[in-house]
Amino acid sequence: MNKLFFINCVFGILLLPFFLKAQDIENTRFLTPFINKLKENDKVTNVLFLGDSHIQAGWLSGYLRNKIQEKYGNAGRGLVFPYQVANSNGPADFSSVSNQTWQTFRLVYDEHIFPQMGASGFVMGNEKPSFIEIQFKKPQDAFSKIVIFSDSCMAGQPFSLYKSDVSLSRFVSRKKQLVQYTVLGNETYPELAAKFYTITTRLLQLNGSKVQHPIPGMTIKAEENTIVYNKDFENSITPIFTGEFQDGITDVNLSEPQTTFLLKTNGSKGNVFYGFQFMNDAQKGVLFNTVGVNGATYADFLKYPLQLKQLESIHPDLVVIALSTNESLSSISEADFKNNVKTLIQKLRNKDASLPILLIASTDNLKKPDKMAAINRWLKETASQNNVAYFSLYDAMGGRGYYRRAQQRNEARDDGVHFQKSGYEAQANKIWSALLKTIDEN
Repeated sequence: MNKLFFINCVFGILLLPFFLKAQDIENTRFLTPFINKLKENDKVTNVLFLGDSHIQAGWLSGYLRNKIQEKYGNAGRGLVFPYQVANSNGPADFSSVSNQTWQTFRLVYDEHIFPQMGASGFVMGNEKPSFIEIQFKKPQDAFSKIVIFSDSCMAGQPFSLYKSDVSLSRFVSRKKQLVQYTVLGNETYPELAAKFYTITTRLLQLNGSKVQHPIPGMTIKAEENTIVYNKDFENSITPIFTGEFQDGITDVNLSEPQTTFLLKTNGSKGNVFYGFQFMNDAQKGVLFNTVGVNGATYADFLKYPLQLKQLESIHPDLVVIALSTNESLSSISEADFKNNVKTLIQKLRNKDASLPILLIASTDNLKKPDKMAAINRWLKETASQNNVAYFSLYDAMGGRGYYRRAQQRNEARDDGVHFQKSGYEAQANKIWSALLKTIDEN
């Protein structure tokens, strides 16, 4: 009898996902302006998706972008950052490369080199004549309009765009060497990684945990990365645009669509970029912009006024926010969490008090499952109190225990937090189904 009871329990757990009730978006009336514009579809509809590492990887947001653009039209690839140049992970549908090294940070880092971060929640800077190449792999992502988000120090400086039959990546290689370095002043762990154009985890591998809290005079090992550049590349390029950077936001219109963005820049006060937005000539359809930042929380998106100002210039018709996993791994209180969410909502609505916003509750994780469940309750309450829509991805995927089941299906990783591509796409499908239902019923 006990054995039979055990078998029934096991089958119940395994079959639970198949019997889950479809999860609906709540407070849908606050999405009405977005839904109306999307249905009319006589203008470009702008979507802005903010998130953490679940979004930076691009699998969840990429699935949603493909679905909504297949149904309502493609107005462009939207906001991107050259993650590979920044030694970080990113979506697989584009690549990036430069002929120079850059100091790069994301908004979660403790750093004193750049006082601001802009649109993408990342910053990259150097003081060398530099090429930056961003190459899109899909023909449908061809662009003819570009917005360059840069620092005001670049205003008035000249730049050029080029086209080429060959990729810059064929003319650059990376050279690595181990060096010893004595920490100076108040250098931080991320600043040390940026100095040597390496990643923090590599510093950790070479030095152990002490490098996470550097002190002046400490000697560390570092893997210094340099770029070897073959200037023969410049024999293959043809100029297609010349201009000057404006104060933070520069618009570029090309005469012909391109799938490769090749920028040459040499600002006299340095080159500092925060992201690039790509659009086509469509007069309607959806422009889907993503800002995914590994390790980010609601509080991190409140750090830099310039970021919110540049994101405001996108004029989103809908802001989707999928954060809170990192809060679940912290000791944040209910009051502080709710205040951070409320403040971000208010700042996003600075120019439009009725801007449609959709908050998405994070899925279960193995590290802090109780805290994750509590935070999702706090998020739901905050959504209702601040007139925004809410979708519980947590409940849609099966609530507590989902992560274990996802691991059994090889849809989740061993770290207890992140998922495989198939796992993220399954989550995105739940969001898309709920959004479609909301649109159809509105």
